[in-house]
Amino acid sequence: MSNPERDYGLISKLLHWLIGALMLTLIWLGWYMVGLTYFDKYYNESLALHKTLGMLVLALAGIFLIWRRIVPSPPYLPTLKQWERASATVMHSLLFTMLVALPVTGYFISTSAGQPVDIFGWFKIPPIFEIDKVVRDAAIELHYYLGYGAGLLACLHIVAALKHHFIDRDETLVRMLRR
Repeated sequence: MSNPERDYGLISKLLHWLIGALMLTLIWLGWYMVGLTYFDKYYNESLALHKTLGMLVLALAGIFLIWRRIVPSPPYLPTLKQWERASATVMHSLLFTMLVALPVTGYFISTSAGQPVDIFGWFKIPPIFEIDKVVRDAAIELHYYLGYGAGLLACLHIVAALKHHFIDRDETLVRMLRR
């Protein structure tokens, strides 16, 4: 369950791949929703799913951050160059920032009218405080740009993993895949 000396453990792998899949789904769903009008038959369903999955990402990101404090990641491979280690550290920090900033700005947008966020009809996350129009508009704009930024970071993260696997032929990607 915990991270062995060289590879990532089961919980780290599950959180990584689940959050990654959810983030890619949310980015695609957000991009899809931009083209919908309020009267489109899929608008409300897409928006509800986007909100729910966003709150799920926030919860999983919190769990992942706590997990990483309790069970640190294995060290970088000794074959990595210093710039690759620095880039990986910055990339992971930015990705974790996105995992929090995107759902939080989405929550501000969703609750700005005083309505809770419904989670699959199981429970509702109430608004914590009132948000005025200026803050709501800023949250909308920030959420939009953070979404595209997260998409770019995800692409760079994937390209870096593939570079390590196919060009460098090291175990960077394999450590997140093997048993």
